[in-house]
Amino acid sequence: MKMAICAVMFTAVSGCSFMPDAATTEPMTASQLTADPTKNDILSQPRQWQAFSTTAQAITGNITLTDSQLTFANQARLELMLIERNVDTGQTLYRVTSNTNPELLNGNRICGAKPIDYVLVQVRGDVSSQLDLQLMAYYYPETLSLSDLPLKPTDDMSRQMCALYTYGS
Repeated sequence: MKMAICAVMFTAVSGCSFMPDAATTEPMTASQLTADPTKNDILSQPRQWQAFSTTAQAITGNITLTDSQLTFANQARLELMLIERNVDTGQTLYRVTSNTNPELLNGNRICGAKPIDYVLVQVRGDVSSQLDLQLMAYYYPETLSLSDLPLKPTDDMSRQMCALYTYGS
């Protein structure tokens, strides 16, 4: 498996490249994600993820993620509520329940001036390679589900993906 380094901020793609795999000390598979949010999985316990994309390195730094909280390198946090998980795609959708927009590294914020509504996490990998995690932040004031994604292009700034960050385990 190769991990893509993609930097997307405010819906503008700044580039992608590929990096060879690295070994992990805790091999897990994306199939360990479960459709039942009450069962143990790789996100039920705090798990640290290393900032991999240049955007993640500059804005969030390394993160710790559970099914109820996202903690950034500077210890700022977002409280999360698990909405939906898809075992086949490795995607998990969270509603951000804390109406905050914390300052992160270098005075940055996760998506600019206003708090985000949703976080989509996609975990990929297998036993023989390092897991990677893509974290996408969304402005979306209504109810959102995995079946609504990807969002169709729109000029409505209140309903869009506003950032994408890539991490490795």
